[in-house]
Order: sequence, then C-alpha cells, then structure tokens
Amino acid sequence: SEGGDMQTATVDALQSGAKQHMIIVAGNRKAIRDALLGANFLKMEFAVRNLLVVPFEISEDGEQQVRPSGGFAERPAYETQPYVAEIVGEGWAEYIKEEMDDAVKQGGDKVKEEGIAIVLANDGKVIRRGVGKVPWRKMVEELETAVTGEKQEL
Repeated sequence: SEGGDMQTATVDALQSGAKQHMIIVAGNRKAIRDALLGANFLKMEFAVRNLLVVPFEISEDGEQQVRPSGGFAERPAYETQPYVAEIVGEGWAEYIKEEMDDAVKQGGDKVKEEGIAIVLANDGKVIRRGVGKVPWRKMVEELETAVTGEKQEL
C-alpha cells in the first residue's frame, strides 16, 4: 500500500481476487537474501505482471525462521519492496517442508543450502520448481508464457 502499511490476504484471495502470481523462495538466510537481491533487478516487471515474491526463511533445524519486527534494526530495503510478501497464517511450514523434502530426495542435501523456488500462476498451477540461484528473468518469462500461451521475452 502507499503508506507502507502491511495488508493481510490469503493466497486464494491474492490469486482469484487480485489475480496475482507468486514465486515462493524457501531456504536459509543467505539463499533468501540472494534471491531477494536478484529479484530487485526485475522489480518493475513484478508490478507490470502482478507478481509477488514470497520468501520463507528456514533455520538450520528446518523450522521457519521468524525474525522480530520493530526494534533498532531496520529491515534491508530488498525485504520491504512492494512485491515482497510476508508469510502469515497456517499451513505454510508444512507446505514448504513437503516441497523441501521432495527437492532433497531429488537433489541431495545441497538443496538445504541452496534453497528452492516455486512459481505459482494465479490459478494455483505450479509452473516451475527449481533449486539454487533463482533465474528471475527466465521464471517470469516461463510464467507469462504459461499464462498467456505466447512466448514472452523480457
């Protein structure tokens, strides 16, 4: 919102009502930071294409890492961009754990260090899953192609 106020909405409301696509990134602090810094280069594309980035930070023991809000330390600018959503509500930890477990089965323990990304269209369809450094431009192009049926290049 304009004043920087946070609004809360369900994934269903964002997808069906606001027609927003999502790219969920899950991993340790470094993986999340690297993903959000990379996303910053395409921030105008996220607004034009109605796309939210949803970071889910995982601690070393595999649990969701929740950092306190307020206090002395300001959050970095890349975490407070209008296209970055904060996770609230139930079910996220279980969903991310299942996705991470599947990725580890396929890619080994390095997945825990590198993190994962899941691209969701506004109809709930998973467009892509990936491990490691997020190829933002490619993911946005694949999402647009899947949604419009036409090859899109940024």
